[in-house]
Amino acid sequence: MCPNLSTNFNFKILLLGDPAVGKTSLVRRFVHGKFTKDYLVTVGMEPYSHYINLNGTKVGLNLWDIAGQQEFISFRSVFFKGAKGTVLTFDLTRRETFDNIRKWYEESNNSAPGQFFLVVGNKNDLKEQRQVYRREGNQLAREILNCVGYIETSALTGHRVEEAFFKLGRRILVNEEEKLRKI
Repeated sequence: MCPNLSTNFNFKILLLGDPAVGKTSLVRRFVHGKFTKDYLVTVGMEPYSHYINLNGTKVGLNLWDIAGQQEFISFRSVFFKGAKGTVLTFDLTRRETFDNIRKWYEESNNSAPGQFFLVVGNKNDLKEQRQVYRREGNQLAREILNCVGYIETSALTGHRVEEAFFKLGRRILVNEEEKLRKI
């Protein structure tokens, strides 16, 4: 994945979470503006790039959709090196995916310390099937070191998907600009 030479910054952002929580759907909705109902298992890692403008600064987001299946755990951490942020994703209709967020946080933070995190509860369009509530997501986000917050999204409708990536990107940008000022 070559950086776009016209950007001021390029940030590597991971998408982590249990299988079938909607990581691939979220990133495809953000990058391509589309949703497909076909579920395809991510094998290893799938890279995406998207270029955005944050407060007048051109930023390249290198989005790494990481496989959530247990069989990939032995080599998953290889993909974490150099990450500036992680989107910790769970399915609002499956409580066990929420309960596993701390495990995903620890795996990512241990492999790439100092990064920023965003907790995302996906599939908020399935209101009748909801098993995790906003107050629980907010509480979890407060417990995670370097977490920029909690957002509920729907990859199906696009609800707050862009907002999630922009929120994490803005926090990383502020941090990187602060580092440059200290040099």
